[in-house]
Amino acid sequence: MKVVAVVGTKKTGKTTLVEILIKSLRSYGRVGTIKNMQAHPVDKGDTRKHFEAGAEIVIGLGDRQIKITRRRNLQSALAELQKDGIDFVVIEGFKYSSLPKIVLGGIDVPNTLRHITIKELNEALVGDLTRLVLQTEDYELYE
Repeated sequence: MKVVAVVGTKKTGKTTLVEILIKSLRSYGRVGTIKNMQAHPVDKGDTRKHFEAGAEIVIGLGDRQIKITRRRNLQSALAELQKDGIDFVVIEGFKYSSLPKIVLGGIDVPNTLRHITIKELNEALVGDLTRLVLQTEDYELYE
């Protein structure tokens, strides 16, 4: 499984780049995503009540499905995607992780594959970024 994080400061185009990478990588296999949502209140309301009652996993169904678990770390999320047979994981956020990163907003972070700006994004750059992801080493789970 190939894993890459898209990181940067607010409003630099991270979500736009994640969407583009998903579309490009789908030609090569199954794609999953992880989004760092530290400020998003998934632990409130009915979800919190379900967990307080003892649920290990809460799945919300509507037009789509969202799965919320008690496990709150990147490692367990990656393990779950690998177990599900995902070939590529595009992560939005986790800039201080040890994962390879495509960086927006000019920040300095460890394991940078490439710095870009959303303004320079074109078909050739998308091809270059896709090739970078394809060339990364497979992610190794640490049990």
